[in-house]
Amino acid sequence: MHSLLKTLLTLTALLWSCCGYSAEQVVDTVGYGNNRNQAISDALVQGLRQATGVSIDSHEVMQTLSGRTHSSNNQGEQFNSSFEVAHRGDLSLKTKGLISRYDVHSVEQEADGSYRADVSLYVLKYDKPGLPTDSRRTLAIMPFHSDKSSYSLLGDRTSAVKIESELRNRALDQFIQSRKMNVLDREFGAEFQQEKALWLSDDAALAEKAKTGNVLGADYIVVGNIRNVRSTRHTKTLQLTGETIVNYNGSAQLDYKIILASTRQVKWSDTINLKFSDHDIRTMLKKYGSSQAGITAELAEQLAQQALANIYPMRVVAVKGKTVVINQGGKTLKKGDSLNVFLLGDEMFDPYTQESLGQLEEQIATVKVLRTTAKISYATIITGEAALIEPNFILRR
Repeated sequence: MHSLLKTLLTLTALLWSCCGYSAEQVVDTVGYGNNRNQAISDALVQGLRQATGVSIDSHEVMQTLSGRTHSSNNQGEQFNSSFEVAHRGDLSLKTKGLISRYDVHSVEQEADGSYRADVSLYVLKYDKPGLPTDSRRTLAIMPFHSDKSSYSLLGDRTSAVKIESELRNRALDQFIQSRKMNVLDREFGAEFQQEKALWLSDDAALAEKAKTGNVLGADYIVVGNIRNVRSTRHTKTLQLTGETIVNYNGSAQLDYKIILASTRQVKWSDTINLKFSDHDIRTMLKKYGSSQAGITAELAEQLAQQALANIYPMRVVAVKGKTVVINQGGKTLKKGDSLNVFLLGDEMFDPYTQESLGQLEEQIATVKVLRTTAKISYATIITGEAALIEPNFILRR
């Protein structure tokens, strides 16, 4: 009984640490208004702006105010004057947030007749589940374009839509397994809107509404165009023996770009060209059950490897004897992969644009992956000296 209770408590603690929840942030603020209620309302708005930020809309307009004044001094002299004031700019401030409760400490009338309110408000903040990921860059894979409506795979016509969906899902899996990026969903928008509507409904608790306003935008967008996906089966019957020989081959071509979303600058562009031998196709059929699944898996792996190599090159995290520990695992590396280890030198700059070209790289060793875990991989040194390899050195295929 004691063991069961202990297990339940452990599971409860684990679930609590994994689940997101809404916490209260206390903000002390001051508001002003023509009456008591306006002063309290102004304090609540100012407190929300402190806690959640302000969205500013500014529209350039020109307003001209003109008029005449009439005055006299103690000697009875009359003075007439005109004035004209140009007011430029129209500023609109917007804020949003949820207040679970607030305390009014005091409301006092000022010398000019206005009211001042001192208020403490409790703003609901949604704490996202899991470990903080603010240091990770965000990435979204957009739907790929296609040159054709369907492709021939071992004699059957397969729709481009099906191939595109499978390729994108496998690429997402590769990026997620790398644990280097926050990978964003750009496919199930309708399902997200349905869940969001539930948070905002009258049936949901107030704390559920704090989940809104937390959607991340992408730092990098991956776009691509499927040029070709093909696999063929050739059969030949030997006249002498009547034996039928089957041979396979295939190919695939994918153009892709990595775009910096904030500026739409193309950070990297390349084409993946793959050719598959008879042995390759047979291996796909055995492992995946179809050439379609095998080809999309190979394209996704190449795409993820090349993209990550440009954004986050693999790094050495530890060296012990002839064993080198690498900061990538999951599905991005597998047993038997060969990698080159590079020493990083001075940073280089383009003589025209002064843009950084990266650091000088000198190959000092080659390693082979022995085993992988979810987060790291272990490799052994094939060529080179272990004494020359240090943590933070980069690895490339």
